[in-house]
Amino acid sequence: MAGVSYLGDLPTVIADRRDYFRADGNTISVAYSKSGQENLARLRSGETDFALMALTPLTLDFIADETPGQPDDPVILASLVHSTRLNQVVTLEGSGIRNPDDLRGHRVGLMRGTNAEFIWWLFATYHQIGPDDAVLSDQPTSALSDALVEGDIDAAVLWEPWTSRLRERVGERVRVLPGSNLYTAKWVLVAQRRTINENPEVVEALFKGYQRAIAFITNRPDTAMRTYGRHTETEIRHVEAQWQALDFHLNLNWTVIATIQQQLDWARSAGYEMANPEVRVRDLIEAGPLRSLAPGVVGVPDHTGSREDVQ
Repeated sequence: MAGVSYLGDLPTVIADRRDYFRADGNTISVAYSKSGQENLARLRSGETDFALMALTPLTLDFIADETPGQPDDPVILASLVHSTRLNQVVTLEGSGIRNPDDLRGHRVGLMRGTNAEFIWWLFATYHQIGPDDAVLSDQPTSALSDALVEGDIDAAVLWEPWTSRLRERVGERVRVLPGSNLYTAKWVLVAQRRTINENPEVVEALFKGYQRAIAFITNRPDTAMRTYGRHTETEIRHVEAQWQALDFHLNLNWTVIATIQQQLDWARSAGYEMANPEVRVRDLIEAGPLRSLAPGVVGVPDHTGSREDVQ
């Protein structure tokens, strides 16, 4: 499985570190990358069987697919987190930027093809910052802190642990701009449809591992935070503010569909080409496996159900 060193992926870290993915003869190993976008590429190429990601790279992959519904297409198995504080638009003291209006004419770093691009669109739309009002610089998230400190960019779209690492480097100079909480983070477990159909016992083991991990996070938050700090090599004191806004829960509900629909609207307005204009959001969701294990946490229809009301 491909995870990410991201605060929203804490259930994966806990399950991995505490061997919750080893059950009923199944062993699921986790390798961590820098982004969900990278994880999706690994899933598409067959390098991994399961992957964690935000909805943006999956949505962009979906609209570029000319033949959706194939056995090797990625689909969502479950959502793990709901939070409005995992991602931020940040700048540094001394940049001359004190509020979102000051971004006009400045350089903003973000990693295109990830949720950072969608976050910037929400942020800019809300603050009436036009497409030509700021200069966007496409860079890996891991490079944005250096770019900020060196003055190559004036602001950046970051997420944990990168925001905490920046704070460890420059201290209280980090300024989170108002309106960063417009984005509600969704972090989803994804697999190819073929993998799900051929390995139902592994999917069940994954779900059970996540259930144990989320229960551990809920009951022992201090230990969970320390585990995250060791995993990411960051000081957990910087994470405490975001911690109170985290809602870890293994589920599939209508907020996932609504968020995908919102991202589809953004992709159209941003000029992304729709390879298949008859996009159906439910083709991105495989609700059957989670419904079989825990029907009470599933509030969406399966992709095999009626499609007439979700497009």
